[in-house]
Formats: sequence, structure tokens, C-alpha cells
Amino acid sequence: MATDDDFEFVKFYSDGLRISARLWQPAGWSDGDATRPGIVSLHGYTGMTHIYGMDVPRRLAAEGYWVLAPDHRGFGRSEGQRGRMRPLEQAQDTYDAVSFFSTIDGVDRERLGVYGTSFGGANAIWAAAFDERIKVVVTSVGVTDGFEWMRTIRRPHEWYELRDRIDQDARRRTQAGEPQWLPMREVMISDPHTLGVWQNFNWDDDPYYVPEYDLESLEAALRYRPVWVAPQIAPRPVMVIYAELDGLVPPEQAFSLYEALGEPKKLVKLPGAHHYESYAFVSAAMHERGMAAAVAWFGQYL
Repeated sequence: MATDDDFEFVKFYSDGLRISARLWQPAGWSDGDATRPGIVSLHGYTGMTHIYGMDVPRRLAAEGYWVLAPDHRGFGRSEGQRGRMRPLEQAQDTYDAVSFFSTIDGVDRERLGVYGTSFGGANAIWAAAFDERIKVVVTSVGVTDGFEWMRTIRRPHEWYELRDRIDQDARRRTQAGEPQWLPMREVMISDPHTLGVWQNFNWDDDPYYVPEYDLESLEAALRYRPVWVAPQIAPRPVMVIYAELDGLVPPEQAFSLYEALGEPKKLVKLPGAHHYESYAFVSAAMHERGMAAAVAWFGQYL
């Protein structure tokens, strides 16, 4: 395993693809210590773990947890086709991350949780609904209904145009077998705050930035509705964190999920916050507000 900063790069396989992940040890842990619980940390739609997916694992490791943060197939250092974003495949990556995690000496395989942010929050809910090895869930600013997410971040005419384009692509693709591509910023129609964040950090020049997605990825997202399976998680605990002014993943996504969940559950508001203000690189104070709640939740139940 190659060491870099305060984590180690590790790898596991999912559907035969090599998945790259970062592994954090619990603070103060050494060989021979008693096992500690582990948490899988899931990145969002654009998969930029190395830019804004590091603070959550670092904080959880500092609190005494093992943390595994994989790059889903097709993103970051992982194998897989760039621009192919299939939620059910990412769910499989998550199941296999849990399996791999339980092989690591020092991890308590009976005490495994998941933390997902943005679209990673969707995968956290979906995976937990079908995998009882996941004992505790935190989803932050998460997508919970792909159809409603794609619809509500667009003006009506933009939604109708996208829906027709996806339908036309599906018919053409089944005949020709060739994908059509859409720029990422047309996939995720964004509010001014999000656009400002993207412009400030100029991610287009990053070597791991995925600039285009095939239209089948959007079709797959429309059919991904974790809120429908969320009731299956109970009685395992779920925390739902949302940003009050989120224009990228509207708060209604969190409200519908919270209503669907069984107990125990908790809803946490980041007051006056936009989507990216849940991340430390934009707002350290707001990020800490969410992380303090998540740490307390894992501490209570995991």
C-alpha cells in the first residue's frame, strides 16, 4: 500500500474493475489494539474526492474510526469508463467496499457505517436498504429521488427538453449502440452559488475532472429513487443533513427521505447554507456544524 499524507491508497475489485480507495486508520491506533468501528465515505456525482472528499474521512479518523473512501468506477484513480455514471453500479462498488473493509485487521466488521455526501448520500441510502452489514447511516446534502432531483433543478422548458433528449437517445442508442454525450454542467444545472464555486476553483483543469457524461447516465439517474427503499433501513439509524438554501440538491429531497424513514432518525439543518457550504473548503464553520452532528450520531449508534 502506498502512503500519502495521513491515509494509505488501497485497492479492491468490483465487477472485475480495480477500485482505488483511501484508507484512514483511527487516531492513535496501532497493531494489536482492540478492533474499532469502520465507516465508508462516499463521494458525490462528480467524484472529486481529492478536492472536497477528504475532510470527512480525516475528521472521522480523528474521532477513532477506520475510514474507507473509494473512488467509484470511472472516477479518480479507479478503473472504469469515464463519463459512465450508473447508480446501481456505484451501489455495487459500495457493497464491495464494505466487504473489503471487513478484511482489514483492526476493523470491527460488526460495527460498520456509511457517510455519503450529495449523490453519495443517495448511494448510502440505497446500499443500506439492501445491505444489513451497514449499521448506521449519515447522508449529507444528499439526492434521494433522481427523477425529482433532475426535474426540480431545471426550469420547466429545460426539463421538457432534457426528458425528450433522453428519450430520443434511448431509441437511437438501442439501434446504433453508440452513446451521446452531454457536458457535466448541462447534467447538473446549477444555481449561482454553485457556479461561483466551480469558477473559483477551476476544476476543469483537474486531471480527474470528468467533463462529459453519456445520456444513458442521466436516464439511469432518473430511475434511481433511494427514497422508495429507505423504509427498509429501519430499525438501523439514519441521520439526514440538509443545507437550507441548497439550489443544487433542494431541501425537499431531504424532507421526503426523512418522512419515508423509520425510527431512529434525525433531521439536521445547516441554516442559511448553500450546497457547497456543507464542505470545509467553502465554509469550515458550516462543515463543522454538520460533522459535529454526524460524529455524535455515529458515537451514539456505532
